[in-house]
Amino acid sequence: MLWLNSLVIFLLAIPLGLGIGGGGLFLIYLGDVLGIQRDTAVYLNLIFFLSALIAAAVGHLRAGRLSFSALGTIILFGVPGAFLGKWLSSLFSPMLLHLLLGVFLLTSGILSLLSLKKAKNAKVAAHSLDKR
Repeated sequence: MLWLNSLVIFLLAIPLGLGIGGGGLFLIYLGDVLGIQRDTAVYLNLIFFLSALIAAAVGHLRAGRLSFSALGTIILFGVPGAFLGKWLSSLFSPMLLHLLLGVFLLTSGILSLLSLKKAKNAKVAAHSLDKR
């Protein structure tokens, strides 16, 4: 079972390193597949995300693709936002938080699919203009 968990963690770290997510999937894997309690799964997900983030940040820094102004803004507003989110989560039941996470992931997925379709249509339209 250890090798299977290691493989899943490795596979979920790849999209994180690419910058397209994977942490939400890891949270679902921890909770629904392994049966880990929600609070523990959130902490493990955070450690997983931070580990993948550090590895990806080193690669992006070496390639010169890391914006320090964006990083400063993220830290300046992200850290207080995280504390506010933690405080807000203590006001809601775990079942409601689980439902909100599901709604968020579903909405995010739908919006991503719609933006792909929109981008594909724009590319097709631009390509057809080139042939004139």
